[in-house]
Amino acid sequence: MRYATLVGVLVGFLLAVGALWAGITGFLVVAVLCGVGGIVGAHLEGLIDLRAVFSSGHRGRG
Repeated sequence: MRYATLVGVLVGFLLAVGALWAGITGFLVVAVLCGVGGIVGAHLEGLIDLRAVFSSGHRGRG
């Protein structure tokens, strides 16, 4: 386990604090930042490759 439980608890705590502190605006800001943090964390753990996602030589349909 790669600290998934701890990260989940911390994300939930941050969302609760954001909602209490600044209402819906704080909740949305914290939700976006947690999402970005999760994506970067997955990249650092090797679960996704952001360089391939954002590369200009994108191949596919379209």
